[in-house]
Amino acid sequence: MKTTFTSALVLVSVAAGLTTGCISHDETVYQDTERMPVSFESETAGRVFFEALSKKPGGRSDETSTEVDLPIVFHHKVKTVRGPNGAFNEAVLRCDTNRDGKITEQEANIFAAQGK
Repeated sequence: MKTTFTSALVLVSVAAGLTTGCISHDETVYQDTERMPVSFESETAGRVFFEALSKKPGGRSDETSTEVDLPIVFHHKVKTVRGPNGAFNEAVLRCDTNRDGKITEQEANIFAAQGK
């Protein structure tokens, strides 16, 4: 009798393990905008701007992750990857102080000095 009960318990445990599941959702969202049109007063202004941009912490693509878990029942994860154009646009807005669409050597030098 005890062997039958143990066998039945094992069978029920295996069946329960096979029929239970987890709702799982993993998603990666890539967000990037178009680059803002900008020109440079000179080659030096462009070089100074891009060198300063490459040294700043936000100059590369950023990644954020959101995760919601209810053990055994539900798992939801969204990873958002922000492309480098967003950081470029923010840098242009900070650098081009008079908003004329042209970065001068003076503006580029000030932008570069802000990172130090």
